[in-house]
Amino acid sequence: MAVGYIGLGSMGGALAHRLQLSVPLTVHDMNPAAVQKLVEQGARAADGLAELAANCETVMLCLPTSQHVEDLLYGRGDLARHLRPGSVVIDQTTGDPSVTRALAERLRGAGVAMLDAPVSGGPVGAQAGTIAIMVGGSAEDYARIEPLLNKISPNVVRAGDIGTGNVIKLANNMLSAAQRFVAMEAVALAVKNGVDADRAVEIINKGSGRNFFTELMFQKHIVSGNLPSGFTLGLLHKDVRLACQLGAETGVAMQFGDVAKNFLQMSMNAYSYDTQVNAAALMMDRLCGTQVVPEYHTL
Repeated sequence: MAVGYIGLGSMGGALAHRLQLSVPLTVHDMNPAAVQKLVEQGARAADGLAELAANCETVMLCLPTSQHVEDLLYGRGDLARHLRPGSVVIDQTTGDPSVTRALAERLRGAGVAMLDAPVSGGPVGAQAGTIAIMVGGSAEDYARIEPLLNKISPNVVRAGDIGTGNVIKLANNMLSAAQRFVAMEAVALAVKNGVDADRAVEIINKGSGRNFFTELMFQKHIVSGNLPSGFTLGLLHKDVRLACQLGAETGVAMQFGDVAKNFLQMSMNAYSYDTQVNAAALMMDRLCGTQVVPEYHTL
C-alpha cells in the first residue's frame, strides 16, 4: 500500500515521522524545510500533489482547518481530481464535522473513501507512539486503514461513521481547554493566598482536582516559565469554537465551553492567534494580580 502524507507542521510532521519508521512514505508540504526533514529521516519527497495522488493508494492529511482541507481537495490544490478510484483519504485535521461529511460525500462519488482521524496527545505523543487516534468512517473503511494507523499508535478507536472522529475530538479539546483554564485559576487563587505555585500543583495532583494539565503540563510549562508547547491560542480557539458551534446546532447548552472560548478570545486579543497557547497563563496572572509564570518566562 503506497502511502502519502500532506501537511508536515508540528503535528503532521510528528505523525508522518512515526509512520515512516515502518512504512515507505511520500510526503508533501508548502514548507521545503519540513519536507527535507522527513526526507532525511527516510521519506520520499513528492514532485507535487498530482504525482503524490497518482502514486499513492492512501493519502493522509494534517492541515490547520477544514477550510484548508477543502481548498487542498477542490480549490487551489485540486488534489481530488488526481486521486485514483479505490484510494482512501485519511484526514487527521481537527476539523468541522459537517465539512468533513460533505467532502467525504463528494469523494465517494468519485470512488474514493474518506475517514476523519484526528489525534490527541500532541507532537510528543505522536513521536512516542502513544497518541490517541479517533476515527470516523464506515466499519468497512475502518477495517481497511486500522493496521496503518496502528503503525503510528496502538491507541486507535473508531468513534462511529464519518465525522464522528472530529465530533469526539472537539468534545475532548473543549474539555481539555476548560480544565486548563480552571487549573490556572485554581493555582492563581492558591498563590494569591500564600501557597507557593509549585507546592500548589504538587498538592492538587495528590487530590481530586488533578487532571491532565496539572499532572503533565503545569510544572513543565507554566511554573517553569517554559511556555512553548507546540500549540497555539488560535488553534485551540478554533477547536473550542467549533465545539460550541456544534452544540448550538444540535441543541446542547455549552455554558462551560463558551467560557473557555471567550477566555481564549480574550487571550488572543492580548497576544495573537499564533502565540503559544500557554500565554493564557499570562492572561490569568494579569486578571488575578499574581505571578504564577516567572518573570524569566519564554514565549
